[in-house]
Amino acid sequence: MSVDPTGFRKDVAVFFNQFVLSIPTKDNQPTPFIVITKDTITKVNTIDELLEHKDKAEVLQTWPGKKRSDVFYFKIKDLKDHMKGGKQ
Repeated sequence: MSVDPTGFRKDVAVFFNQFVLSIPTKDNQPTPFIVITKDTITKVNTIDELLEHKDKAEVLQTWPGKKRSDVFYFKIKDLKDHMKGGKQ
């Protein structure tokens, strides 16, 4: 199973900093992460749960806005690299 990333936002640096990494607990999570692996689609609520998945797992998450919402696409490796200060 694989996501066709066409149409999803992939400019994730600001998204990671302002939204993803600011979610400390499940209670603060406005929208779940949808994790797609080779065999499954899983709803994940926290960063810790997200980081349990393999680097190649694909992730979709909605960033809710005031006038519209954007759906972002990234891989677990992209998030790990960002957290380490690397490039996407």
